[in-house]
Formats: sequence, C-alpha cells, structure tokens
Amino acid sequence: MTQSTVNHQQNEPVVKYYPDTETLYVTNGKPLGEGDNVAKDVVVFYDQENECEVVGLYIECAELVLKPFVDAVLAKYGVSKVGTSG
Repeated sequence: MTQSTVNHQQNEPVVKYYPDTETLYVTNGKPLGEGDNVAKDVVVFYDQENECEVVGLYIECAELVLKPFVDAVLAKYGVSKVGTSG
C-alpha cells in the first residue's frame, strides 16, 4: 500500500494518505484509544487516558467524502481548483 506522510515524529501531528484506497488518517501524535464510527466511512479515535479527547481521525474514500466540502470552500473564497485553469 502506497502512502504519503507528513510530520511523522512522535507527539506531533501525523497525516497519512493512501491514494490507492483514498484513505486519510490524521492524528495529533498521541496514542490512540478506542475508535467510534461517527459517519459512513469516518472513524474518530479517542485518547487512551481521556476518552473525551479526540486524537485521531480515519476517513475511507476521503476524496469522495471531502470533495463537496473542499469544492464549496474553494468556491466561497474564489480559489481555483488544483489542476484546473481559471
């Protein structure tokens, strides 16, 4: 499985994207505790010691799930989409 990683040091934010499955994984670097499905294809993970603190997020089909939101934000601020002209 191919992945792209940003800031992978311990206790620092970690962002991993797996383009072959369009899976996005984000964590603040703390150890993950239990996870809950909060929406279709979205899982949040809680701190091992403080179950009220979200420390990680896992989104399957991230492009499909996030595209409407990203497109709306880009349109709102008049930003051109990456890879397009205008």
